[in-house]
Amino acid sequence: MRREKDALGELLVPDDAYYGIQTVRCAQNHNVTDHTFEELPQVIRALAEIKKACAMTNAKIGALEEHKAQAIVEACNEVIEGRFNDQFPINIWRSHGTGANMNANEVIANRANEILTGHKGYDQIHPNTHVNMCQSSNDVYPTVQSIVLFRMIGEALESIKDLESALGEKAKEFQHVVRLGRTCLQDAVPNTFGQVFGGWQHMMYRNRRKLESYRDEYREVVLGATVLGTGMGQMPGYSERIMSNLSNVVGFEVRWPTWNDEVIQDSAVFDGMQNCDHNMVLGGLLKAITCGAARICSDLCILSSGPRSGFGEIKLPHVFTGPASIGGDDYPYIPDMIYQIMQQSIIADHVATLTVNENDSDEAITDGASFMGSIETLENITKGFRLFSDQCIRGITVNQERVQENAEMSTSLATMVSALFGYPIGTKIAQKAYREGISCKSAALEDKLLNPEVAEELFDLQKLTDREAMVEMFRRCGQLRHID
Repeated sequence: MRREKDALGELLVPDDAYYGIQTVRCAQNHNVTDHTFEELPQVIRALAEIKKACAMTNAKIGALEEHKAQAIVEACNEVIEGRFNDQFPINIWRSHGTGANMNANEVIANRANEILTGHKGYDQIHPNTHVNMCQSSNDVYPTVQSIVLFRMIGEALESIKDLESALGEKAKEFQHVVRLGRTCLQDAVPNTFGQVFGGWQHMMYRNRRKLESYRDEYREVVLGATVLGTGMGQMPGYSERIMSNLSNVVGFEVRWPTWNDEVIQDSAVFDGMQNCDHNMVLGGLLKAITCGAARICSDLCILSSGPRSGFGEIKLPHVFTGPASIGGDDYPYIPDMIYQIMQQSIIADHVATLTVNENDSDEAITDGASFMGSIETLENITKGFRLFSDQCIRGITVNQERVQENAEMSTSLATMVSALFGYPIGTKIAQKAYREGISCKSAALEDKLLNPEVAEELFDLQKLTDREAMVEMFRRCGQLRHID
């Protein structure tokens, strides 16, 4: 163990640790769960990328000696590669990222000093003086959040697109499979499974587009605002270069928040420091997406219910051998997983809503829970939707015999009779069909409302699912229409 000292006193630090006394203090102060930043390599990476961009900028403006900047950059590169992920014991529940920022400063300083001198310590590189130059936890950590969420949203979008593709594939495969439509779980008019899957596909598409559009908000970062947005402690030339350098390091464009109609300079920056409602907006978008997927799963569970007494119109792929008491292989394991992803997203959205009004006057300090919730939801969507696509949607098959029988026997097909002869006669045909256990087509023939040729066309299930074909059919049968 080595002994380190700060303004509060002395503490022992493990000899092999690259973190220092401030990390130890923070780890002790926030030791409420076993979840630490070691579990969040994406956060560690973003921290190191910011420190790298800052060192490059500070060297360029002459605020940091070149050899020190190079050592910091080299250390940051190693952190970015994941070599020091086990050096972040800070608990995820902490004050607005101060602990995580100081943790990163110490790890990078010790490694940079080791590069220059051969040993850990702060002889050449100090965590606050050099690594944290022109920065504050208050502008570093919000920037970390933006970088992490921008990337994770991108990954989630790819999984949502894959789900759209899977639904589209099934829409094409089932485009001619006519089924019994249902409203309030009651028999309705026919449509095709292709139309059902097509509707689901578009639901996911339109919600994805909203998320895609909102993702761009995370390109705006407040690095350079320092403590409260005023830039106190920032060296000349820093603000002019930091965004370009950070963009080059992270691999996508980031920019300083601006507003053309501002009456106070940097109003958008002060907004970014004071408020965290962006996590609430993101939470709502993610909730809409997961609820949409769960809505699909609800229908899948109903349509695949059985095997003997349920709907049994579709069959989900076998992914697990379950207990015989619940049907074993036919249990909807993947849809159940999507339900739980939805439930987690609802919790995260609620937490994000709470954090909006739980900050102090000049800084959004309580958004840790909403950030963690967003990370978890995005991970769930990225991984869970891939499983949903590959292990559920793409393997769905249709029980053609049962689907055909249900569609043909629907009393709602009497709607065709109502359209030609009026509601009372249509109702009479529906009641006769139900009472005698026959189809509406057979009932209409028995009552001699239609001749066989017309009945064959009027009750052609495939045509009844095609809006244009149905209109054309009524045009041809128009001479039969008689409504008092």
